[in-house]
Amino acid sequence: MTLPPVLVRRLVLAPLVLFAEAALLVASPALAMLAALASPLFGGRRPLRMLVIAVAFAAWHLAATLGCFGLWLASGFGVLGAAERFQAAHYALLGRFVDGVYTAAVRAARVTVRMTESEAAERVLSAGERPVIVFSMHSGEGDSLLVIHQLLCRHARRPRIVMHEALALDPLIDVMGRRLPNRFVDPRGGDTEVEIAAMSRGLGPRDAVLIFPEGGNSSPERRRRAVERLERGGHHEEAEWARGLRHVSAPRPGGALAAIDAAPEADIVFVAHVGFPSGVAETWRLLPHAQTVEVRVWHAPASGVPAGRDARIDWLFHWWCRLDDWVDERVRH
Repeated sequence: MTLPPVLVRRLVLAPLVLFAEAALLVASPALAMLAALASPLFGGRRPLRMLVIAVAFAAWHLAATLGCFGLWLASGFGVLGAAERFQAAHYALLGRFVDGVYTAAVRAARVTVRMTESEAAERVLSAGERPVIVFSMHSGEGDSLLVIHQLLCRHARRPRIVMHEALALDPLIDVMGRRLPNRFVDPRGGDTEVEIAAMSRGLGPRDAVLIFPEGGNSSPERRRRAVERLERGGHHEEAEWARGLRHVSAPRPGGALAAIDAAPEADIVFVAHVGFPSGVAETWRLLPHAQTVEVRVWHAPASGVPAGRDARIDWLFHWWCRLDDWVDERVRH
């Protein structure tokens, strides 16, 4: 897609979004009364719970966007934005936004997040002595928020994230994404691997590169297309592995390998999870019931990453099969 010019996004789109969020906050008491009246018709206080999530998001989004404007002024209209103290201030602001939205969502939806980490993964993530590259499966609503929250708020990591360019239509993501060392990419065009490599260079000990190698939420259709893509490319062994995946889609190795090549000193962390709703309709259906989301994290040291592109592709696919086996085990239980 073609994004509107920066001036249009800043001077037209951003004010419209902020005005809509402010209007929602002003109207929230009246909307709460209507949601309370409608709740018996839907069960589980669904309208109220959805309203709480929406209002919390709007409030935190509005505050964080205005905070970005304040930091722009304080940095001399962006002149000093690359300075360490302003980078740290932006990460702190992002952390408050992510934590606020995450906390409101899990409370309103009555979600319990159960983390399972290897001792090595916990130690590496929390110590902050080495950079890490995080490869996470992508399935369901909100899993990216969960992974970012764990990195930023639990482990005090500074995530660098590769995002679809369409997310730049959100004024907060647009501004924060460009002031911090993230990258917007269009999977249908452009050189995504070059962008990921550029994002992954010069990592500090507390930095974390976050990539979702599947390229989108896993689904039967995405898994089928992944197998066809591998077959067309002559990767028959990988295609056979991909056919056996039941819950995750085959990874696209290009971006993952670009990050490893650009940051060979970084340890690798793999993330799998189970329990996220597959879409808005399932989220609505599950709201009356308390939910548990299980998350599993593995650590793979930089020294264990094989040399050579083919060996690394096999290594990545073996890890993805391991993630799929863990998800399958949890689903069966």
